[in-house]
Amino acid sequence: MADNSTVSTRPVFPNIPARTDQWYHRLRDRLHLASIGVLGPEFLLMLALGQWSSARASVKKFEQLARDFPNSNRPSWTLAHAFYADMGGFILEEEGNATFFPVNAEQLYFLIANNYIKHPPLTEEEINDRNKSDSFSRVLAVSQALWFLVNSALRVAQGLFLTTLELTTISYVVVFLVTSFCWRAKPSGITGTMPVKTETPIETIRAEHCLFPDQRWHGTPLDFVHADISFCGVHWRYYTQILRNIHLPVFSRPMTAQPQNRIISDNFPVTDLRADCIATPVLLLFGSMFLIAWDFHYPTRAERLLWRIASAYNLLFTVVGGLHAGYCDKILLPRAYVERRQRIPWIASPSPSPSSRGSQMESCPSSCSPPLKSSSQGFWTRLAGRLRNIDPTHDPKAELPLRVLVPTSVICALYCVGRAYILVEDFIALRSLPASAFQTVSWEDYVPHL
Repeated sequence: MADNSTVSTRPVFPNIPARTDQWYHRLRDRLHLASIGVLGPEFLLMLALGQWSSARASVKKFEQLARDFPNSNRPSWTLAHAFYADMGGFILEEEGNATFFPVNAEQLYFLIANNYIKHPPLTEEEINDRNKSDSFSRVLAVSQALWFLVNSALRVAQGLFLTTLELTTISYVVVFLVTSFCWRAKPSGITGTMPVKTETPIETIRAEHCLFPDQRWHGTPLDFVHADISFCGVHWRYYTQILRNIHLPVFSRPMTAQPQNRIISDNFPVTDLRADCIATPVLLLFGSMFLIAWDFHYPTRAERLLWRIASAYNLLFTVVGGLHAGYCDKILLPRAYVERRQRIPWIASPSPSPSSRGSQMESCPSSCSPPLKSSSQGFWTRLAGRLRNIDPTHDPKAELPLRVLVPTSVICALYCVGRAYILVEDFIALRSLPASAFQTVSWEDYVPHL
C-alpha cells in the first residue's frame, strides 16, 4: 500500500489574529481551517476561490485609481496587498478616538478614494518579509502532492490494488493543488498589522455615505461599504451558530468584540466568473472520484452497497448543490438582502414616545407600517423570523430565507452522512485487502538500472 505521508502536509492560511489574541488563538484558527480541509475539502476550495476573487477585484480597483490619479505617487497594489488587507492587516484608527477595527480591501479602497486616509506606504517586499511561509515550503508541499499522484497512477498501471483510502487521498490532492494556486500570493503566519489613521470621524463618514447612518451596525461602522453575501458564507455562519447553541465544540472562534477586532478566517467571499469556471470542473472531478471504487474489493457486500450509494450521492450533491448555490449566490440571496434592507428602518427604529407617536405615524410611509395579522399568523411569522436569523446580534447579513435554508439543510445533512461513511470505510476496509495492496511500484520498469 502506498505511503500516505507524502500528502500529510496541508498548508492553511488563517487570517491575522487580533492584537489581544494569544498563541493558542492562532493555533485554534489554524486547526479550524485544517478541519475544514479534512472533513470537506471542497468547502476549503470555495473559501480560497472567494478570497482569490476578492483579491483580484481589489487589484483592478486600485489599478483604476492609479490611472485616474497618475501623479499621486502611490505604491503599486498587488495580490499580496489585497490578501493582506482581507486578512485584517490594516487597522483603521480615528484621531482622538480609542476605537479601532480592521478594514478589508474594499473598505480600504473606499477610504482612499474618498480621501479619508492616505495610501498605506507598504510595499510587497515588506509584506513578504513578514510572511513566515516561504516559497520553498509551498513548492515542497505541492511537490509531495504531485509525487503521490504519480505513484498512485503507476500502481494502477502495474495492476496493483488501490485502496479507497488512497482514492480519497487523490481526490483531496486535486482540490489541494487548486487551493494552493489560489493562495499562492496569500501571506502566512503574519501577526503584525499596520495602522491607518483618519482625521474624519467615523460618524461623519457614515452620515455622508451610509444609506441609513442611524441604523445599528453589527460588525464595524464601515459594514455598509461592502455587503458581501455569499451562499457558503451565510450557511456556514448559520450552521456554526447551531453548533454553538447546542454546546458542541468547534474550532471556529466566535466574534464577540464590538467593533470586530479581526477578520474571521472562514468568511467565504463571493466568487467571480473566473473562479466559478475553475470551481465547476474541479468540484465535478472531486464529486465523481469516489465512483471509481464502484467495483473495488470490499470486506462485505453491505459495505460495497453503502459505498455505491454514498459515492453516487456525492456526485448528485455536487451537481444539484452547485446549481442551487449558484442561483442563490447570484440571484436569490442578493434580492432577499435588498428586501431586508428596505425593512430595516422600521425594524431598527426605537419605539416612539406617546406624545410623538401621532406625528411619527403621519410621517412614516405605508410601506413601513406592519400589516395586521391574527394571533396564529403572528406566531408563525415570529417562528419563521427566528429560524431565518439565529445570529445573537441579529445581523441582517446572517438571515437566511426559509426557501433557501430548508432545501440546503436537507441535501447537506444527507451529504454529511455519506461523507462520514466514506471516511469511516476508508479505514475499516483496511482489515481485508488483496495481496497486491501491499506491493510497491516497480520503478525498474520505468527507470532502468535503478
